Amino acid sequence: MWGPYNALSGAASMIVRVLGEEVPYARWLLRILRDKATSVERFRWALRKAGTLLAMEASEELEWRSLYITTPLEARARELEPVAEPLIVGVLGASLPMVEGVLDAYPSAPLALIAARRIEEGEAVRVEVSYERLPASWRGPVMIVDPMLATGLTISSVAEKLQGIGATRVIALTCIAAPEGIRRLAETSPNTVLYTLAIDRGLNDRFFIVPGLGDAGDRGLGVTPA
Repeated sequence: MWGPYNALSGAASMIVRVLGEEVPYARWLLRILRDKATSVERFRWALRKAGTLLAMEASEELEWRSLYITTPLEARARELEPVAEPLIVGVLGASLPMVEGVLDAYPSAPLALIAARRIEEGEAVRVEVSYERLPASWRGPVMIVDPMLATGLTISSVAEKLQGIGATRVIALTCIAAPEGIRRLAETSPNTVLYTLAIDRGLNDRFFIVPGLGDAGDRGLGVTPA
């Protein structure tokens, strides 16, 4: 799917690209990520590959310029390079393997980090940001990297912060998204573009995506917090 996603039954929409509906490799990565029997090592590998795939596909959102280069045969060839590599913003700590994959695609890109954790309070959930390392200003494209777009609280909060420092284009990269998270992002940051491998059914009573892949942080880091 590539185009407006009507997250609010026509009340609002945002541009969403679902790679799992276009790219067989994306479905293979999802098969590995969803399987509860997948090892930590294999899970990390799949997250990293997902980061690279999403980052490469999201190159359509960047501004490019053409230039002529000289090949080893002293011939001229016309190719492209980005006007500016994007600022990569990793949401700690689940995104770390994905961030590595994104940086494989854009090795010179600057990296910013935000530490956010979800706190369940009865039938509600909130996000607490405990650390952030962002530039004071950024006039260019940004890629937010987080494996899961569940409630949308984290990514929408990060998107607003980035727009506040001048980001010209905000692109969210996720492995799996829930309609509830897309809805919130459409409400708060409709100009954000979302690239994801899949849109799942929705959230359960603990705000996890179903069928999802479980807790991406626990599975990717190999450590369950106390």
